[in-house]
Amino acid sequence: MKREIVISPVATEKSMLITERENKITFIVDRTANRKMIKEEVERMYSVKVTSVRTLMTKYGKKAIVTLDPEYSADELSGRIGIF
Repeated sequence: MKREIVISPVATEKSMLITERENKITFIVDRTANRKMIKEEVERMYSVKVTSVRTLMTKYGKKAIVTLDPEYSADELSGRIGIF
């Protein structure tokens, strides 16, 4: 069975702000996933180009802040996956 790398998008006030201002989108990801795995999965799932991935551990799990290439809009992607 294939494990899920990207679990869900994050819809907090702070994550919405960086989506609008910095073209970044935040996801909860599998604790064992690395940056390369996250980048490949987001690009495959949403047909976008990712320029960088930052990860951080929280008490709720692992978060990934994904920066999209300027030709793709994080606002548009958020709407497509139902965050906005």
